Amino acid sequence: MRLIHKLPKFMLIAGLGGSLLAGCSGNNEPAAGNTGNAGNTGTKERGSISSTIYDRGSVPNGMGTIEDNMWTKWINENGPANVKFVAIPRWESQSKLNVLLASGSAPDVIFEFGTSIRNQMFDQKQLMPLDDLIEQHSVEYKALLEKYPQLKQAGIKSDGKLYEFGRMNEVYPLVSVFIREDWLQKLGLAVPATEEEFLAVAKAFTEQDPDGNGVGDTYGIGGFEFGDNAGLFRYIFNANWVNLDENGEIQVGPESLKKEAEFKRALYEAGVVDKDFLSDKDGSKSKQDFLNGKIGIYAFMTNDYMGFASRELDTLMKNVPDAKLKIMPLPKTSAGQFTTVWNNPVQMTAVVNARAKNPEAIMEYIDFLVKPDTGRTFRYGIEGEHYNLEVDGKPVILDQEKYKNEVSWASDFAMVYSRLEEGKYGYAETQFDEAIPAQKEALRLFREAVDTYMTDLPVGEGLTHSEHMPQLPKELQVKFSNVTAAVHDIYTRAIISGSKYSMEQAASDAQKQWETGGGAEIVEWYKEWWSKEKDNVLIWDDFYEIYEQQRAEFKAE
Repeated sequence: MRLIHKLPKFMLIAGLGGSLLAGCSGNNEPAAGNTGNAGNTGTKERGSISSTIYDRGSVPNGMGTIEDNMWTKWINENGPANVKFVAIPRWESQSKLNVLLASGSAPDVIFEFGTSIRNQMFDQKQLMPLDDLIEQHSVEYKALLEKYPQLKQAGIKSDGKLYEFGRMNEVYPLVSVFIREDWLQKLGLAVPATEEEFLAVAKAFTEQDPDGNGVGDTYGIGGFEFGDNAGLFRYIFNANWVNLDENGEIQVGPESLKKEAEFKRALYEAGVVDKDFLSDKDGSKSKQDFLNGKIGIYAFMTNDYMGFASRELDTLMKNVPDAKLKIMPLPKTSAGQFTTVWNNPVQMTAVVNARAKNPEAIMEYIDFLVKPDTGRTFRYGIEGEHYNLEVDGKPVILDQEKYKNEVSWASDFAMVYSRLEEGKYGYAETQFDEAIPAQKEALRLFREAVDTYMTDLPVGEGLTHSEHMPQLPKELQVKFSNVTAAVHDIYTRAIISGSKYSMEQAASDAQKQWETGGGAEIVEWYKEWWSKEKDNVLIWDDFYEIYEQQRAEFKAE
């Protein structure tokens, strides 16, 4: 039964905003807009500010640098302030920001997807509260907060003040579990609905030569420890370190991990997964086996179905033309039945340096960035140059090579843009080109994934989306990291050791490891946090309400 969230619910006003991008994905989407002076403020003197911009190494040759290119120039020509950009390596942002903050040279506005990084800056009193700034100097973002109260709720810190800017995203599944429907049909099997059926189907896929080549070279499921499959069994069994019980109370510890490990062991002992999965450190071998038609069940991170279409799905369709994929619901188990993880619809993405000297100019810049005209520019480029609008308002790219070279890498300039503010063509479902076979198939699978996973079943990722989880104090972070790694090693040993190391002994050892590794301190910290903050934390029930509103609005377009 779905946990009923006790918080007062906020009704969403028509036109829910969002972005196809999940902050962790690193995906670069198109962008659209006009080139008018949308942000200029008449004769008022322009302020000067500095801003971070992620450096992903994706700026094409001849287009300048991420700090100085056609889009930084466009911003400074059309926006309300003079902006100096400071490059931050995408996957090393914490270390780079730490250096800048320690030296007192950090930019005025910091765009950062990492919740823990923003939390650290708050804990170190390096952030400027935004309540008065928004109230006194904002038009666009202030209206956005009124439209989406959740956006304000998510940006408030423990002192009750607002410190973060953010955006509303479209809610959709982040992980999809694919099963070879053609193999099911060949072997006369149905999509497995229980863990017993899951094991039986995986065993048949392994032993009954579903690809018909006369060689025992297929597996039921890909490696389940690394790569895209890493979270699959965690979602199936809700095997998380931090969960909510049926009464809405927080639970912290390794207790929910045993059933997941028992099922992994059953799969391993049945020989339905590659025995070499432990050496497949990044999951690349397992993924390649799936794309070569050798694995029957595989979970992919599908936060970007367009990218999935052009990469993995296109490869599979070329390698195995007869392959037919189907979206598989998570099976019902002894732990219950859950659905897979969703995109974060309320995503905080920017903070202001407490030392910033011109907060008003920063607010004007944020207001400029959240406007649909601006956000569309970083999706599609300049109208008439990179794209045209069809009669119904659909943007159509004029030259794919030109778009790829000049626009595709610009999406990080739109980190506070709520994409669904564009209406119908802000939704993921309208982005596919059905004239391209892989995209047509991806659209079918995307719709099937939404129908399958966007349900009122509890999400098998614990309390809430990871971007809304708090950051433990540094000392407890170290203890938590160490103890979770140690417990993981204990259960991995139990999975592969058979009768030499029972699962009961592993569970006992895991509990002892937890207790000696600081478990009591960690539990106490989380419980104290939950007792104080539970009325401010957005959880999966809140996200499902947002999803229902979004679907209603999409169907009404």
